[in-house]
Amino acid sequence: MNKISQTIPIFLLSTSLVVFLPKNCAAFSLHQESYLTLASINYPIVKSAGLSPDMDVPWSKPVRVSDPFEGGFLAVFDRNYLGGYLYNQGSKQIISLWTHKDVRVLVTVNSGLAGSFNNIGFLYNGHFDFHRHFYSAGLTYPRPDYLQLLTTKKVTKLLLKVGEQVYQLEGTNNTFAINDKLAVALKNAPYKNLNIRLMLEGGQTVDSEIGKETVKAWRIIY
Repeated sequence: MNKISQTIPIFLLSTSLVVFLPKNCAAFSLHQESYLTLASINYPIVKSAGLSPDMDVPWSKPVRVSDPFEGGFLAVFDRNYLGGYLYNQGSKQIISLWTHKDVRVLVTVNSGLAGSFNNIGFLYNGHFDFHRHFYSAGLTYPRPDYLQLLTTKKVTKLLLKVGEQVYQLEGTNNTFAINDKLAVALKNAPYKNLNIRLMLEGGQTVDSEIGKETVKAWRIIY
């Protein structure tokens, strides 16, 4: 009996060390622990981290990105329109992807619409065609009602205001790194729309907002 009573406490001690040691390890950060906890949550899956004007993703909600080049990570997509819907003349669309390490931005500008030639006649085989066609190389082709002229802009700096603090980010290829200080600020940002300013190549600026639901999702991403 004495040997058994001596063995049981040792076994329990070693078991408790195996269970609780990771939480006491300096390398096991709160950020890593959070990611392990969230691993079992069923977030929507987005199969690419690429940004495009007509992309279809869950907006302002935490998602799990499964990118063939970058692997898997948690993120949130945000979108804002300025000047009306994307295809309104002169309108702008700002799309951003927020991950634990960076934010990526796509600015799209609709520079105008090319109208169809509904009331212009084209000479074809000796007569005019007043329908929605254009003439080329002896053939007629249907003409769309309009052409979408969308252009993307290069963003050189990103300014983000959280509370009374303004953070200025500089990056390349519209991608801006997020350091530990900013990550903490984003995680604790108030639940409301936040202002951002995008500095474009050539000196232009675009003022926009990050929606409050995206701000709420930051609490999970960071």
